[in-house]
Amino acid sequence: MPTFSPDSLLAVRFHNARPGLDLVAIVDAGLPVALVTADVLAQDRKRLPLLDEFVLRLVNNKVTSETGITGLLGLPERMVNQTIADHFSADFLTYALPGPAAQPGTRNLRLTARGEQTARELAAITPVRVDQPLVYDQLLWKAKPYDRHTAVPRSQAEESGMLLLPASQQGQVEMSDISAADINTLLRERGNTDREVLQVRGVTQAKARRVIPAKVLVYADAERTDIQLGVVVDGELSHAHEIALLSHGGAKALGIQVEPAPERPVLDPELEKSRVPLPAVAQQRAEQAAVQLGSAGPVAGPLVTPEPVREEIRAIGVFEHPELLDEALIHARNRILLISPWIKNAIITTDFLSKLETRLRRGVSVHIAYGYEQNDTKTDPAAVRKLENLAGRYPGKFTFTRLKSTHAKVLVFDDVWITTSFNWLSFRGDRDRTYRMEEGSLVRNRQVADAHYSRYLDLIEQQRQ
Repeated sequence: MPTFSPDSLLAVRFHNARPGLDLVAIVDAGLPVALVTADVLAQDRKRLPLLDEFVLRLVNNKVTSETGITGLLGLPERMVNQTIADHFSADFLTYALPGPAAQPGTRNLRLTARGEQTARELAAITPVRVDQPLVYDQLLWKAKPYDRHTAVPRSQAEESGMLLLPASQQGQVEMSDISAADINTLLRERGNTDREVLQVRGVTQAKARRVIPAKVLVYADAERTDIQLGVVVDGELSHAHEIALLSHGGAKALGIQVEPAPERPVLDPELEKSRVPLPAVAQQRAEQAAVQLGSAGPVAGPLVTPEPVREEIRAIGVFEHPELLDEALIHARNRILLISPWIKNAIITTDFLSKLETRLRRGVSVHIAYGYEQNDTKTDPAAVRKLENLAGRYPGKFTFTRLKSTHAKVLVFDDVWITTSFNWLSFRGDRDRTYRMEEGSLVRNRQVADAHYSRYLDLIEQQRQ
């Protein structure tokens, strides 16, 4: 059973969210937020159960016998005695020393130092000023219950090629933008029922611009003229964000375009005849992904190399390509050959380089080639330098080659050969927001993989600059 990427699982969940439209792309996006601290007047709710509170209050007001407390409350003696016993365990109550005129066997309750402090806190109703941290969604212009720790600097989002969503207003978040009712709603959504905010007295906004990672789902009709967007925040589709994007011009304002699917590379006739078509593959993957979605989640443990899969010839859809690249980076035992016209920082991450270096250390032979034209502006120089540096540390094991020009988009690892229209090393982070339903073919056969591996090694040598 394969393990599906987050994007593949989103595709399974939401591919039918726009009837009549195809889910063409899932785009990493940055939702603009402001980290805000509200100066509020608040009252924290009392944590003790009502009976516990009444017992402490009565003892504090000189009702010091069990029978007296039971009589005043009108409750069963067993219930009151259990509460008193609990207060003894919590160091709220103890017995007072008997006075000179006390009847034999009389025991009077008294508060301990801790009990006196608790009684004072229970009696206090004066609100206090506290700082309440908030995350303010600048697209909705509303405070939302996001985790502050997931926010990343806007500059980092730009560098990684995220699609930056617009803010609905310019300028700082003002005190008038946040009400006490808004904050109380957020606290309840987070499960905090102890604090009641009575008044907002001021708002301070952090200077650094930040975003919350989100996903934009791009849907299009068959003619690719009707483009609609969905926004996934915290793993769920958000209708409010979709409406907000529409008010800002939707896909057109974000520079998102959808083009017809390019022609997929055609296999040799015999292979083409045996190729399982994309609809059948998509249906099988949807059934398998549903199992993962319905499980409790992945279980932590050592990385297990999957058992070899029998020979197969089948289609691969756009959302499966990153998973296959990851499979090569994690599980390849002998070789990896990858050709991609462009290279982007968003793909050549620390995680990518770490996985690739692990393969190299385990003796895997790696060949990566790129290059589309002489004056290539779509490749990130920083990503090239990272791969050049890694290749320099593993001479003889890793060749990294700039080609004169290539349209090839190929991945070979072990006994797998994939030919496709998918840009392996630039599918994420491209500022040209033009999306297509990329389709490829996977052939898992040692003899076929060997033949194409040799052919592409020859091509790299001939095209080497």
